[in-house]
Amino acid sequence: MRNFNSKFRLLDTDKQIRLVYTLFVGIIGVGFAFTLYWAYSMNGLSYDGVVTHYLGSDATFGEPKSFHELAEITHFHLFTMPVVFLILVHIFFLTMAPIWLKTTMAYVAFTGVGLDLLSPWLIVYVSEAFSIALLVGDFFMIGSFMLMSALPLYEMWILKKRLMASGDE
Repeated sequence: MRNFNSKFRLLDTDKQIRLVYTLFVGIIGVGFAFTLYWAYSMNGLSYDGVVTHYLGSDATFGEPKSFHELAEITHFHLFTMPVVFLILVHIFFLTMAPIWLKTTMAYVAFTGVGLDLLSPWLIVYVSEAFSIALLVGDFFMIGSFMLMSALPLYEMWILKKRLMASGDE
């Protein structure tokens, strides 16, 4: 993956652009927090909880997820999650992180998205063992989000070294 512009960095942006990036990261962070809360309340973020959530349970009188339910969830997430991570990866690529870290985090993030989108189908139609893939995908997404948001925020608001800007913001 080639860096789209190796000379322009977050430190070179004015405060308004940094504020927009910060607001995006903050709002997405709140979204991830609600997602974690929802996931924990639905399945406890555990293998057995994920299996029960997707395959149902006699103990809870739960039914397996239907094709329609899976399609509805996949449809929504298929349009939103890649866009969120595209923007986040874009912001992360503007940091001074080494290219190997940028590339790795982009692949980890999108692998997480892919696992999160595909795993429910595999759990319902192939094997409950794919519950591990769903949990790994969630871990990849949350982990990559945390790093790809923390480093840009650090560079934009804490790091004082300027690369190209004239000093006036």
